[in-house]
Parts: sequence; structure tokens; C-alpha cells
Amino acid sequence: MSEDEPRSVSLSEVKELLSEEAEKGELSYEQTLALSHAEKFVKLSVEETEALMDELKENFDFMSEELVYKTADILPETENGVRAIFQQDRFTPSNEDAEQIIKVIKKYK
Repeated sequence: MSEDEPRSVSLSEVKELLSEEAEKGELSYEQTLALSHAEKFVKLSVEETEALMDELKENFDFMSEELVYKTADILPETENGVRAIFQQDRFTPSNEDAEQIIKVIKKYK
């Protein structure tokens, strides 16, 4: 993947990248808003987020990369929260799958 190609990033990575940019100089209005949002909602470090995403990918092959990122950013605590992430996906996790996803998330919180 070249540097110019877009790639997905977690909210914790957004926070880290924008914090580094803020130390170098002034952020744009949009960047400031994004950093404020990230600071408000990020609960895990970049390393913890990456470990969580790796575990989700490894254990739940029905999760697309997009769903893994959403799950790591939102960190749902209930089965309904997990199902909400899958709302626009064709697959709906079973109660057991949702419980297992929550167990994995709880290891990182």
C-alpha cells in the first residue's frame, strides 16, 4: 500500500496522530474537532486497540475489517450494542457470538 492510498485507522490512532500534529503546530478546524472527539471517546491506547482488533480478527472470521474497527472504537458492553454495530451488515451475530465478542472487549478495558 502506498502512502497516498487511504487506509482505515482506529479512533485511538487518530488521537495519537492528531496529538503529534498539534505539538508541531496549529491544527485546522476539522482536525481540532476530530482530536476533541477522539480525546472524549478513546478508552484504549493504540497498542491495546491493535491487540483487540487482532484478537477479534483471529476469533471471529465473520467480522469484516470495517466491523473490527467499529467494534474497537465503540467498545460495546452489551449484546444489543454488538448487534448495533452489525446493523448494516448482512450478518447478525448470535447471542453466543455477541457474548464472546463482549468477553474479548472486556479483557482490554
